Amino acid sequence: MVFVKLSPTKVSTWQACPRRYYLSYVARRRSTRAWAHLSYGNAVHSALRGWFDLPAEQRSMTIVPELVERAWSDAGFRDAEQRDACKKQATDIVRSYLQGLDPDFEPLSVERTLAFKENTFVMEGRIDRLDESSTAVAVVDYKTGKLPPSTDDVRSSSALAMYALMVQRTLNRPCFDVALHHVPSGTEVGWTHSPESLERQLSRMSEIAADIARAQDTWDATGVDSETADEVLDVVFPAHPSPLCGFCDFWDECAPGQAQARRRDSWDGLALDENEDTH
Repeated sequence: MVFVKLSPTKVSTWQACPRRYYLSYVARRRSTRAWAHLSYGNAVHSALRGWFDLPAEQRSMTIVPELVERAWSDAGFRDAEQRDACKKQATDIVRSYLQGLDPDFEPLSVERTLAFKENTFVMEGRIDRLDESSTAVAVVDYKTGKLPPSTDDVRSSSALAMYALMVQRTLNRPCFDVALHHVPSGTEVGWTHSPESLERQLSRMSEIAADIARAQDTWDATGVDSETADEVLDVVFPAHPSPLCGFCDFWDECAPGQAQARRRDSWDGLALDENEDTH
């Protein structure tokens, strides 16, 4: 059976649509389409990382526009007016978020890549921020979409649970507290896992890894030149059409997705346009 390399992004892709997983990670299709909401979100994340990368004496609110500018990409925006409005908003929310922090606050690390290995899979991920107390480490993940997260979003997040396990396994530190920080609103929603709840999440990941391995094994056994390859693809990597199909990088080659939703414009995911959170 295939040994599966997982990440929170791969897991969410598989759960949302196995066909998209196939196109992304098995067929390794590459999309050249740019999305404005990703350009926006990446700039916010990078600016926050850049802030903590600076020596403490160099951190001041006057440098925030420069941090955003360094990370900014114009890709995906409708026009210069929309781009400039989004850049201003990104600068404003980063500044406001940082002003809400204790001036003496220092994270343990930012954008830390960690991993752990199980019998049938390895889980790897990049964590936005790790905060440290005298006894434990807490996971923080930034969000930049329109709507603040709920407690249930945090409690049920497999990604946050996997991040906590990465810390425990690789840094050998207690880690049960996880949180989503909604940068636009300054909302911080946390959850404290128990060993049992993390174990349940780990069992779910083992099941998902087994499902992916079975699909990969079946596909590999079929052979890409087989006359039945398309039929097998529909069975082992089926499309799961939803209203979000219009945001899929592979909409152009997915008939079920095209039937479900129109191709969305590259700026439709922006919170400024009052679309749902797609970041």
